[in-house]
Amino acid sequence: MIEFHYPYDLNMDLANIQIELAKEVIREDVTGNPDNIVGVDVSFSKDDRAVAAAVIVDLKSLDIVEKVTREVVLSFPYIPGFLGFREAESMVKVLKKLETGFDVIMVNGHGILHPRGFGLASHVGLLMDMPTVGLAKRLIAGNYIKKDTSSFNRGKSPVQMVVREKEIIGAYMNRYYVSIGHKIILKTALELVKAVSIYKTPEPIRQAHILATKVFKHIINGKSV
Repeated sequence: MIEFHYPYDLNMDLANIQIELAKEVIREDVTGNPDNIVGVDVSFSKDDRAVAAAVIVDLKSLDIVEKVTREVVLSFPYIPGFLGFREAESMVKVLKKLETGFDVIMVNGHGILHPRGFGLASHVGLLMDMPTVGLAKRLIAGNYIKKDTSSFNRGKSPVQMVVREKEIIGAYMNRYYVSIGHKIILKTALELVKAVSIYKTPEPIRQAHILATKVFKHIINGKSV
């Protein structure tokens, strides 16, 4: 396995790093019987100041179990397709601040549904060595097609499978592209996303985004949280 450390050597070929690390993603389900799902998100401004937030939600009640934030500076530039190099470190740091245990991580970013099979969710999953689900509102440019072939196509939340070169690499559901990040299968990922969705956005991600945005606005306005 390639070892990667922060800060990255910008002279390295980042695309090749992603291609190699994609081989380390475990596409098997090790979630067991999860109780707590954590969502993680980052809110930032043009000067790269940021707030990372993590919110644990109880799978059955959808109550918030614990929430934490961390103010960070994003040292890596924003480059489409390389978000993991910019945000994964901040997400891992805020996840490690949590005192309550959690079973699955939901990341506001792609997993294997990425041109090189290694999006932000896979980046975080590999660093944390935990089951991770990626959720994103847009596809990164690539050769994909969507097919109505899912057994989930019942009721009010139809699912379209996202296929590349005859391989199912994700699904489109409730305006989100869902894919595995690490140590989970797509069927389980979709079941968990449906289980924690009150609105279009799954509750762990929704709450993490709300928290990160609220805290960041307080910081830039010089107010106490």
